[in-house]
Order: sequence, then structure tokens, then C-alpha cells
Amino acid sequence: MYPSRLVLFHHGIDLAEGQLEEHRDRGMITGADGRGYLRQATKTKRRVADALVALGAPLILEMLGRDQFGWFEGEAARAKWAKVRPHVISTQPTGKQLSKHEMWNAGVWESETGDELLYLTGSC
Repeated sequence: MYPSRLVLFHHGIDLAEGQLEEHRDRGMITGADGRGYLRQATKTKRRVADALVALGAPLILEMLGRDQFGWFEGEAARAKWAKVRPHVISTQPTGKQLSKHEMWNAGVWESETGDELLYLTGSC
């Protein structure tokens, strides 16, 4: 189901090595399903993200400054979302926030076939 170059990563799939050049050239990311996804919305509210995850949308976590770029789906996505949800904000994190916990910004990305995923970008 997944491209062979992807490896399991904290109960998810590491996307770092699986990015296709043709997707990068178009400003897209390559999901674990091999499809390209393009950002549709930044600063997504938690209630929108809740609905996406409840509907079974995959979740991507990318932690800036760390080697973390993982794809989660199904129960793994729901569990990961529950863990990071309290730390999702719609603004840039402050130094005070970051001194206490890693913080996340959520965005919605969509495939060329209209499937959506929740993309979280983290700061620490």
C-alpha cells in the first residue's frame, strides 16, 4: 500500500525519504498513499481539525528543526491528534509558550482527487 522507501515512525510512517520530485516542484507533499497534497488552508481551527480527524482524514506532523515528518492514519491519527490538540494554536507561538511545551499550527491539505488531510507544523 505504501511506497517501499517509507518506514514506520512512532506508530506512523516517516515521509522524509518518500517525497516525489514532481510533487516538490509543484509545492506539494507526497503522502504515504503516494498522492500529492497541496495546502488549502493555514491556521485551521481545532474544531475543523476535530471534524477531519473524526472523518478519518490522515494526519501529518512536521516538527521544524527536528527530523520529524510523519504520516498517521486511523487510530494512530486519532491518538496523535488527542495528544497534540491542546497545543494547537492559530498564531505564531511565543517564547513563553515554547518554554513550556511544543506548539503546533494546523492546516488543511488536499489531494488532486479532493481527499483532505490535517497537516500540523510544530515549533519547539
